[in-house]
Amino acid sequence: MLKVEGVGFSVLGLARTGVAASNYLARHGGDVLASDPKPRESLPIADLHPNVTVVDSRNEVREGDIVIISPGIRPGSPTWKLAHEKGSQVWSDVELFYLLSPAPIIAITGTDGKSTTTALIGKLLESAGIHTYVGGNIGWGCMDGLDSLTKDSVAVLEVSCFQLSHCQALRPAVAIVTNIAEDHLDYYGGLDAYIEAKKRVFQNMGPGDRLVLNGDDPVVSAFLPPDGVQTLRFGWTPGRAAWCDRRAVHVDFDRCQLVLPLDELKLQGLHNAENVMSALVAILGRFVDFPTVYPALRGFPGLEHRMEYVTQVDGRTFFNDTKATNPHAASAVLRAFDEPFVLIAGGYDKGSDFNEFGKLIAQRTSAVVLCGATRHRIEETIPEGHPVTLVAGLEEAVQKAFELAKPGQRVILAPACASFDEFSDFEARGHAFKQWVHA
Repeated sequence: MLKVEGVGFSVLGLARTGVAASNYLARHGGDVLASDPKPRESLPIADLHPNVTVVDSRNEVREGDIVIISPGIRPGSPTWKLAHEKGSQVWSDVELFYLLSPAPIIAITGTDGKSTTTALIGKLLESAGIHTYVGGNIGWGCMDGLDSLTKDSVAVLEVSCFQLSHCQALRPAVAIVTNIAEDHLDYYGGLDAYIEAKKRVFQNMGPGDRLVLNGDDPVVSAFLPPDGVQTLRFGWTPGRAAWCDRRAVHVDFDRCQLVLPLDELKLQGLHNAENVMSALVAILGRFVDFPTVYPALRGFPGLEHRMEYVTQVDGRTFFNDTKATNPHAASAVLRAFDEPFVLIAGGYDKGSDFNEFGKLIAQRTSAVVLCGATRHRIEETIPEGHPVTLVAGLEEAVQKAFELAKPGQRVILAPACASFDEFSDFEARGHAFKQWVHA
């Protein structure tokens, strides 16, 4: 296990992950310098351990320190170069967690579905009486829960491509790759580098480990697992370890056989069937059996901002999927329902290709309301004749969508874009959407 006491650490970035890492390292005797380019008064350091030395208004790395780098620091940026030039090692908080954790890790990555799958696995393990910590990119730093873990616990971590980019030793007991689509190209400069970052989740796995892959994803299905790893695939093709026929999930591997009707679940949408499949394949026969977790699976409502039920207004049912921040995620929503609905989409332009998304809009919706910086780009991809309404902002989009929807129809916010043209993040967009729906 990694030695912390007396070791020098430079933590770059004092957002959630940086504060959690700094606190853990300082509690265990590490010599911690934490820096952030923001001014001190805007940093969330009220609860920072008193032994952490804070440098504000600039990034700083001590020569020879182990650097814990923020996932928001871009490869090749001046801060990234500073870390690699002066640090003895450069790690993400996930790598640090792995090197210190006494508990086995289930690591979930991919473009979409990570958070729901992570939360679902955590809930199922907890329902079976296993001490479980859920963390990582899901919304709270993984280092926050490290002190509570033992060898009998299980750590369930959502792992982003940014965190994986600075993982060299990470070896989870179970890894899941949900899917791969174009995303964060502005960060990586191309799809190939993004894919290589995702593959780091399983690069060190070996005999005794389990790798769960989306067998119907053209990129993920071509991954070559390391020798000796138990590799199980899920998807829409019969014969997979888990597969779905749009009515039920079928599981059949090792000694795990079951049929789970989708209408027994609270999770809505066929894209959530993939999350259920990957979660079950990850833990059945390894940590739990199906009868033990079935009640928790049946009652799991999903996560806020991910196909979240908002309310019904005059027969129109509103759903909030603000977390669908790229065309791939929003396309999964479009494919999730057989009945046409009214879609709200658009937002910050991060260079995505909307061509396939536009075709799906015409096939799967009765009308679409487009807002934000990308509204014209998305409109250009929708076949002529399909009802399209353009508005400037989300508040007006909510009103227009209500007017276009008929009683009995769904209205779904699935933006296919980031939120930064109008909101600070996807959560702020989701909260505003719900507020305007209720109003």
